[in-house]
Amino acid sequence: MQDQDKAAGKHNPFTKMGMIRFWAISTIVYLTFPVSLIVSYIAFGPLLTKQLITALLQDFLQTLLVAIGVLIILIWVTVHYLGPTLAGWFGG
Repeated sequence: MQDQDKAAGKHNPFTKMGMIRFWAISTIVYLTFPVSLIVSYIAFGPLLTKQLITALLQDFLQTLLVAIGVLIILIWVTVHYLGPTLAGWFGG
C-alpha cells in the first residue's frame, strides 16, 4: 500500500522533515527562487518539485494564518485594555 502511495505521489517527504532541515531547504529555495526550482526539476524530477512547492505553500499559509491570529489578538488586547485609558486622555 505504501509503495502505491509513493508511486501516486501521495507520500510527501517534506512534510515528515524536521523543522530545522525544512527551514534550511525553504530558505535556500526562497533566496534562489527561480533557479532553485529549475535545478530541482532537473535533478529530482517533476513529482518531487511539485511536492516541494506544495510543502512551501502550506508552510507559508500556516505562517500567514498564525501571523494574522497574533495580530488580531494584539489589536483586541490593545483596544480592550488601552481603549478606556486612551479615551479618557483624548476624549475629554
